[in-house]
Amino acid sequence: MHRQGFVATFAAALLLSPVVAVAQDPNLVDQGRYDITVGNRMAGTETFAIRRQGEGYMAVGRIQLEGEGTWIRSAEFGLRTDGSFAPVRFETRALGRPAYTLIVTRSGTRLRITTSSEEGDRMTELLAAPDQVLLGTGIAQHYYFVIRRLTAAGGQSVELGAILPGDGQEQPIRVVGVDKTEITIGEAMQPANRYELDVGTTRHIVWADVTNGHILKVEVPDRQWTSIRQPGN
Repeated sequence: MHRQGFVATFAAALLLSPVVAVAQDPNLVDQGRYDITVGNRMAGTETFAIRRQGEGYMAVGRIQLEGEGTWIRSAEFGLRTDGSFAPVRFETRALGRPAYTLIVTRSGTRLRITTSSEEGDRMTELLAAPDQVLLGTGIAQHYYFVIRRLTAAGGQSVELGAILPGDGQEQPIRVVGVDKTEITIGEAMQPANRYELDVGTTRHIVWADVTNGHILKVEVPDRQWTSIRQPGN
């Protein structure tokens, strides 16, 4: 019942546009849409909303990717964090082929990652720690929690661990550099802080709004993956 309740909570929100679902929500932190490119090709979109929930946060969203021909893949996801942005529960449901459900739950000093698919269930356990954040593969909104943790800890001096649920592992996050810059969103230039982060051995480049930390753009060069925020979102 606990699993079904969490699924229903974030899946119901995804049935509506984030703008419709949370426009009147006083706990709204951020909402919008990212366009996703892989290589030089438009590959899909991510729609999302982040709300305060009690002392923590709830982030929900949907990614839709299109490939060659008629191939379409969709995934819905929800992340609940505590007040320090460490993951409490994460769930994603991938539709299409292969379809699967991935759930991360924190209990005491353990994080349990369970993947269910047509091939059966697979479970991994990791140690839970207060300095962790969760990064779902290809989910731009999750970088908001990384940036908030870095900002709260004074930037480059903090040490974080990234829970990568799709890989069933934790990797260290190392801040390589932080610069003030501007980024083009639509036709307008917007002030941003640019972060270069190494998650394990993979470079992640993140542009965040200087005023509120909202994520404007994310690049993972090794994967040729980019998500950029759309104007008005």
